[in-house]
Amino acid sequence: MIPVLDNESMRRCDRTTIEDLGVPSLVLMERAAVAVTDAVFERFGAVERVVVASGPGNNGGDGLAIARQLACRGVSVEVALLAEPARLSSDASRQLGMARAFRVPVHDCSAEGLGRLEALLAGSDLVVDAMFGTGLERALSGRWADAVAAIVASGRPVVAVDVPSGLNGSSAATPGPVVDATLTVTFSAPKLAHVLPPACWRCGDVAVGDIGIPPWVLEANAVLGMSTDEDVTGWLPSRAIDAHKGSFGHLLIVAGRVGRAGAAALAARAAVTSGAGLVTVATAEGAVSAIQATVLEAMVDPLPQGSDGAMTGEGVEALLARATALAVGPGIGLGEGPRRLVGRILEAWHGPLLLDADALTLLAGEPERIASRRGPTLLTPHPGELARLLSVDTKEVAADRLAAGQRAAQRSGATVLVKGARTLIVSGGSTPLVNPTGSPGLASGGAGDVLAGVCGGLLAQGLGAQEAAAAGSWLHGRAAELAGERFRGAVPASTVAEFLAGAEAELRDTE
Repeated sequence: MIPVLDNESMRRCDRTTIEDLGVPSLVLMERAAVAVTDAVFERFGAVERVVVASGPGNNGGDGLAIARQLACRGVSVEVALLAEPARLSSDASRQLGMARAFRVPVHDCSAEGLGRLEALLAGSDLVVDAMFGTGLERALSGRWADAVAAIVASGRPVVAVDVPSGLNGSSAATPGPVVDATLTVTFSAPKLAHVLPPACWRCGDVAVGDIGIPPWVLEANAVLGMSTDEDVTGWLPSRAIDAHKGSFGHLLIVAGRVGRAGAAALAARAAVTSGAGLVTVATAEGAVSAIQATVLEAMVDPLPQGSDGAMTGEGVEALLARATALAVGPGIGLGEGPRRLVGRILEAWHGPLLLDADALTLLAGEPERIASRRGPTLLTPHPGELARLLSVDTKEVAADRLAAGQRAAQRSGATVLVKGARTLIVSGGSTPLVNPTGSPGLASGGAGDVLAGVCGGLLAQGLGAQEAAAAGSWLHGRAAELAGERFRGAVPASTVAEFLAGAEAELRDTE
């Protein structure tokens, strides 16, 4: 897991390193400057003319140190100082003195105006954005907004120091003018703004520079973790040479109705492909034939249906004894029959349970009903379903999916997988996780049904709810990336299921 920090946790890491471990702040700043300078040469080669746009705080101090480092490596570099020299932070002021001592040209754009910045940009090959760092807490305005506009209008590649100016390291939001970076070099660990959209889309490629803060300090202060290939490989169950189908669990998928058999079939196909030993679909009588014809490996049990073509809720208890995990919800409908069905499952089933799609909508405003369950529970909502579950507006969820997921986890006692670009997995008592895989191709009907099947299949094989969610979302996203080589636009959900095996094979080949 890669630790991800917010502004406060990063400040704690700095304080621990400076005050408890005895590393001077200027040493950390110097190492940050070296990390950015190295990244510039690695990414852009032998650049000739660089402009460093420097602000008032320690981020501006980093910029001044970077200018000095670039000059020492033979680059023609000029600093556009956008803050009054008298208002610089202590460390930034010392860096300004050193830059001048090293004969780095420093232009006081606070006095000369933005016309000077624009002239410098016109003669540059590359811009280093060191105006504001992670701690900015308001939208840029006035001359700072004008400076951002000038950098963007210049069309030059931009290397942002820590975060692109205009972003807050603790937030996924883009509240106002933001520098669009080609490359962002952050220090010690990525911040929330680097990994959560929409802020992360403004960061370009993100590189993490080691400035000497120990890994154990970073891990102790992480507010989020990014899943890695190694994490997922470790979570996936091993398959012994003498294993049999009973070794890998039995997933019961309660899904589908007349006209919505595809949702159940997609979930079943994904569960089979993800390695569940046995898969049974419980569905409305009128949907059985379509599912049997589509997923030959799955067993299909008919349940009574009402006039709406949905299950009435009768008979499901008889199927529970054979299962090791349940996945409930895709395509079941929202009538009284499905409502009874979900209620009976919550009362009768005490093993691992995944609730998705219609099952979540049937629990709108009542996440506490789930909290009384004895077995592990995984919820897999998209933002609209999560908003209904919490009785809030979808815009509120979309604005802060992490906070919404944490509220849902607290109220339900469940692990919550919040779908969307950079899927989040939130579980009470554990560090939330963010999934790095996926593509815009997943914005297609049925993709969520496939995800439910993958995660349900992993639950049936014995993974915990958080591990099943994290591994399932990683495989689902990677499968979409692989399928995207065939489909440049939306990826059909059935094709995502087809590529799950390839995504898993990549991981196992690296063991």
